[in-house]
Amino acid sequence: MDFLKKLFGKGKDEPEELHLEFEKLREWSKIRYEKEVNAAKPLISNLYSDIGNKLEQLRVDKNSFLDATPIESADKKMGKIADSNRDVIVDNLEILDEKITVPHDNSIEGAYAFYIESLSHMDTFLDNTRKSMLYAKSLYPTEYNRINGDLANLNHALSDLFSTIEKPRNKLDMINNIFVDIEDIHNLESEIIDSRNKIQELKNKCTALDANIQDAKSDLEKLINGLEYPRAEAINSEIDDVRQQVMDVEADIKRMFTPLSKALSRMKKQDENGIHTLSPQVRNILGIVMKDPVSALDYDLDPLYDELILRLQSDSLGLKDKKKNKTLEQLHSIKNSFSLKSLYENKKKYDNRLEQLRDQLDWMDVYHQKTSMEKDISKKQEAFVSTQDKLEDETKFLKSLEEKLENTKSELSSHVNDAFEEDIEILFR
Repeated sequence: MDFLKKLFGKGKDEPEELHLEFEKLREWSKIRYEKEVNAAKPLISNLYSDIGNKLEQLRVDKNSFLDATPIESADKKMGKIADSNRDVIVDNLEILDEKITVPHDNSIEGAYAFYIESLSHMDTFLDNTRKSMLYAKSLYPTEYNRINGDLANLNHALSDLFSTIEKPRNKLDMINNIFVDIEDIHNLESEIIDSRNKIQELKNKCTALDANIQDAKSDLEKLINGLEYPRAEAINSEIDDVRQQVMDVEADIKRMFTPLSKALSRMKKQDENGIHTLSPQVRNILGIVMKDPVSALDYDLDPLYDELILRLQSDSLGLKDKKKNKTLEQLHSIKNSFSLKSLYENKKKYDNRLEQLRDQLDWMDVYHQKTSMEKDISKKQEAFVSTQDKLEDETKFLKSLEEKLENTKSELSSHVNDAFEEDIEILFR
């Protein structure tokens, strides 16, 4: 088909395709716009002149109507009715003449506004004079026919005005749509440029943040593989071991006091109820032993032991013989053996060692550095993820802008071909 076109040329009825660069479309459309406006102005001017003549004729009709008399057959009563309704018609003709003012501007939009307003005023006149015109038709037939006919002529002239401007007005609306589309395309292209720049900035930021994260991780790895960190780890490991030894000793101490718990609890309850009042010294020691037997070893516990032995031997605590004997046996074991003292000495030794190790670790800055580095890496990773999210959102936004741009270009092409009724191809950059 293309070969045949080159050989014989296009058929006579086949429209020529017009190619227009997008950047020149506004000016080209503007010229066509002005051409359409200028072509309509003389027609509008002529129609305005015709409408003015129709209004002038209605003024003549109004003056003639003022001098008119009712038909001869009208009696005095009918004459008064005729005069009254004639005044209504004349007054409304004057209002109509005042409201319908032919514009000096011959623009299409101005003509359309004038047409709409004039129709409204005509409708108002008819609404206000409908009953009076019926009387005029009967009592002033000649004047009625003249006024009615000239009102119809004015209405026809207004209809001619609308018929003249309807097509060019629709065309101008379509051309205005072209201008809107062009502006939208420029705005979208500007937004797309801004979005692409923002995407590049976000990509650069992601690259920089990733490099910073890798550098920070490398520094952390160097710290961990250095001389100080293994020493700190060894100390920390020993701290864990010593802490476990302390916990084991404390558990052994608590176990030694466990068989005394029921007897101690009854002593405390009887003291609170005033049955067997304890001395302040014993009461204080009793409270410490029940709350934390380990810390109670820092005190002299003999007053409590002696009080408890007396109370058990006197059966004042109300324990059964088997429980009482086991409690006494355990109490003598605690009081006279070196087991509890040995445990207490071990605990102090472990506590001292734990304090020494913690002091050594505090003097070493490597753990603080490690914690600081890990926090820094975490912040950089959060910033990296946040930037990636923004990049993803901006990429989606750019895609929506590009799709909107393509749709607007398609709409522009459609509006151009509809407005100018030509086969026009727009060459976008």
